[in-house]
Amino acid sequence: MTDLPTPFKAIEGGVTAPKGFRASGVRAGIKPTSKKKDCALIVSDAPATVAGTFTRNLMKAPCVHWNIARCKTGNARAVFINSGNANAATGERGAKDVETTAAQVAELLGSTAHEVCICSTGVIGVTLPMDRILEGVAGCAKALAPSGGADAAVAIMTTDTVPKEMAIEVPVSGGVIRLGAIAKGSGMIAPNMATMISIITTDAAIEPGALSGLLHMAVNVSF
Repeated sequence: MTDLPTPFKAIEGGVTAPKGFRASGVRAGIKPTSKKKDCALIVSDAPATVAGTFTRNLMKAPCVHWNIARCKTGNARAVFINSGNANAATGERGAKDVETTAAQVAELLGSTAHEVCICSTGVIGVTLPMDRILEGVAGCAKALAPSGGADAAVAIMTTDTVPKEMAIEVPVSGGVIRLGAIAKGSGMIAPNMATMISIITTDAAIEPGALSGLLHMAVNVSF
């Protein structure tokens, strides 16, 4: 782990290190030949502020368009991610599948579909196996736990050789805040973030505009 500048302190827990977050990762058989976990769910137990940055590629998958719209509202409760199938270049069917997945997540969480972000990564040009996707949603919802960050980090991997997760504590005037993150992508950062995915959580109280500004500043000097 890279040494952190003071006053940051590395802690365990990944995306569930911040207070109020649960996560899970399960195997739904998105790729029947694969034995790895392939569905992840990250949930805020309270309504949360959301912001995002996205690929600049002209061709965007349906889930990317869906998430851009969610981030414009500034609010969300959950992110569902599947690996093994990118649901890209899948047209109207792909867009409908994103809506169906979000609705199912929302039903199980007692929220609305517009509070759910959806990410897919993997094979391009093949429609999602929705029976297995919905099994993954149900399995993830059942397995949600404050200790589930590591399982989520594994479930989003594609060609990655190791899971990528980290969490830190930062002292502020009102106490301590925590940030947690997972990411996937091996050689997928270019061009313009390409097909990488990273989810960051925090228990800091922050308005959507400020969160978006800070996220963009961070991305500009990292990804």
